[in-house]
Amino acid sequence: MRITIIATAALLALSSATSALAEETVTKTQAPAPTGLVLTGAVNLDFAETTAGKTAGTMGIELDVDAGSMATIDLDFKATDGSSLTLDTWTVGTTLGAFGLAFGDSNSLLPETGANTVADGTLTVPAMTESLQVTMGAASVALGLTDWTTDVSKVSNLQGAYTLDAGLADVTASVDYNRTSENYVWGGEVSGIDLGMVDAGGMMTYDKDADLFAYEGSVALSGLSAYVNGDESNTLQHIGSEYTMTHNSMELTAGVDYDTDSKNWSPMAGLSFNF
Repeated sequence: MRITIIATAALLALSSATSALAEETVTKTQAPAPTGLVLTGAVNLDFAETTAGKTAGTMGIELDVDAGSMATIDLDFKATDGSSLTLDTWTVGTTLGAFGLAFGDSNSLLPETGANTVADGTLTVPAMTESLQVTMGAASVALGLTDWTTDVSKVSNLQGAYTLDAGLADVTASVDYNRTSENYVWGGEVSGIDLGMVDAGGMMTYDKDADLFAYEGSVALSGLSAYVNGDESNTLQHIGSEYTMTHNSMELTAGVDYDTDSKNWSPMAGLSFNF
């Protein structure tokens, strides 16, 4: 019954987006020329504090394969010193006007933290591996698969999202339904608030089973960004910032996270050479 309700709501959202697009004046434009495969990459040197309180460095390589126009191909490969090159995330699909179809392992529709997800993030992040995502205008629906290599018909969770241009900012509402636990996680995000020189935004999630609200607020100014997060049981948990400076193909990042409970500072720095 819950799946039927979510599916019905998703279809209504897609129908609403389609109707809104149909009401707009259609302007014929020349179709863009097909875009071929684009290979980009980076060599990264990252430094961060370990659990032992020491500063450790890692060297990594990233290779990204992208294609635009009618076909969407996004393959992200990663490797660290002493390990082999592996496919980290991937998405394939197509876009035609306001309609989009994508299949891959990075199609989550809920808000994503700007902090370290595991160590510093407070938002509830429902697990979603490989999934099929359908987009129509401002509405999106994603079907997460338990294990698509053994049974493509077994759905683990359903997600839906709708984005509204409120003028002052973009407002997105989202939801995740887990078929096994029958738990709902609701999400909300406000982005693109122009405060003059500063852009601001905020995110929140509500986990129904845990009965827990969590939030994260952020601001950005040129290459500097900062965040603050917490939840209803501990309203201020982390404060963090990061600065990024780019010169030609080199990118330097430096940041820090402060844990208000443990009073611990966690600095990080990185140097990337892009090609």
